[in-house]
Amino acid sequence: MLYAIFHYLGGVEETLASILKLAPTVGYYVTAMVVGLTLFGLSAVWLFQRDMVYPAAFPAHSRERVSLPSQFGMPHFDDIRLETPDKVLIRGYLIKRATDEETKNAPTLLYFHANAGNMGHRLPIAKLMYEMLGCNVFMLSYRGYGLSEGQPSEAGIKTDAQTALEFVRSHPLTANTKLVAYGQSLGGAVAIDLVAANEPEFAGIILENTFLSIAKLVPSVLPILKYATFLASEKWNSEQAIRKITAVPVLFLSGLQDDLVPPPQMRKLHELAARNQDGKSMKVTWEEFANGKHNDTCVQPGYYEKISNWWKNTVVTAAPYVPTGRLGGLEPKDTVEKSDGENIYRVESASADRNFEDAEGSTLAAGSSAATSKKHD
Repeated sequence: MLYAIFHYLGGVEETLASILKLAPTVGYYVTAMVVGLTLFGLSAVWLFQRDMVYPAAFPAHSRERVSLPSQFGMPHFDDIRLETPDKVLIRGYLIKRATDEETKNAPTLLYFHANAGNMGHRLPIAKLMYEMLGCNVFMLSYRGYGLSEGQPSEAGIKTDAQTALEFVRSHPLTANTKLVAYGQSLGGAVAIDLVAANEPEFAGIILENTFLSIAKLVPSVLPILKYATFLASEKWNSEQAIRKITAVPVLFLSGLQDDLVPPPQMRKLHELAARNQDGKSMKVTWEEFANGKHNDTCVQPGYYEKISNWWKNTVVTAAPYVPTGRLGGLEPKDTVEKSDGENIYRVESASADRNFEDAEGSTLAAGSSAATSKKHD
C-alpha cells in the first residue's frame, strides 16, 4: 500500500524531497499558531483576571437582594451606605447591642467575607459571633458585591476596608470599642492588609483558610496558569503584609481538608506571624479542623468554641482601646446616634482634618467619604 502511494506521488525520492521543501513552511505556520494561541491565552488572562479572582462579583447576579440582620434575630442594626474616597457607594451593616450603652462597652467585630456571595450570606455566622462573643458586628459588601456599586479590584477593596474602618472609628457608638478583624479566605487577605496598615486600632485578628498570595494560590486552583502568574495585577501578598503585624494577637483557623487553599499556606502565615511577634505564645494561636474544607470549616465541631476561648483570653482581657487620633474624630451628636431616618456624615481620609455636617445643605469635599445610615430598632 505504502509503495503504491509513493509510486502515485512520483516515487520515494521525489515524495521525500517535496516533504522536505514543505517542512520549513509547515514549521513556520505551526510555530506561528502556537505563539498566537499562547499570546491569546496570556492576553485573556490579563484582561479577565479580575473575573477569575472575583467570580462572585460577575455578572449582575451578585446584585441580588441582600438579607437583613433582623431576619436572623438581630433587630438592632444600621443599614450603612459609605461613599469611598474614589466615589464608590458601598454597603454595610452595623449590628449593635440592645442599648447604646451596651454597644459602647462591647468589642466590635469587623467582618470581611470570602470571595463567594456577599455580606448577607454570612449573617448566620455573624449571628453566632454576635451571641457567643457579646460583640457588635460591622459587615461589609466589597465593591461589586451584593448591593455595593463598582467593580472589584485589589486597590478598590483595600479602599473599601479602610473606609469601613474609618466609619467604625468615627461612629459615636463604636469609636472607642476594642476592634477585631475577622476574615475568611479573600477576607483574610483583606483583614491582614488592613491590620498591617492600622495596627494600633486593633485588639486582634482572626483568619480562616486564607492564602499567601494570588500568585502562590493560582497553581493549586488553575494549574494550567501556573506559568502565567507573572501577569497577575491582583497580588494580595499576605505573605509580605503579615510581616508588618508585630503586636496584634492572631488566631488562625485552618481546615486541613481545604480543597481550594492548600493548608500549608495557612501554616506558613502562622510561622511568619509567630516569628514577627518574637515567640510571644499568647499572641499567635493555631487551631485546626481535621475534616474542614474550604467552605465548611466554619461548621466543624468546636469552631465557635475555639473562637470564644481565644476571645475570652485575648480580647476581653486586653487593655481598653485608647484613641490613636489617626482615625475618626467625629463628635457624638444625637442626630446620628438617635436617628430613625437617614443622615449623612463625613469620614475623611486618615491624614485629613475631620468635621461633621448634617446631610441637609452639606457638600462633600473632594476625596472625602460619605456615610448614609438608616437605623432599625
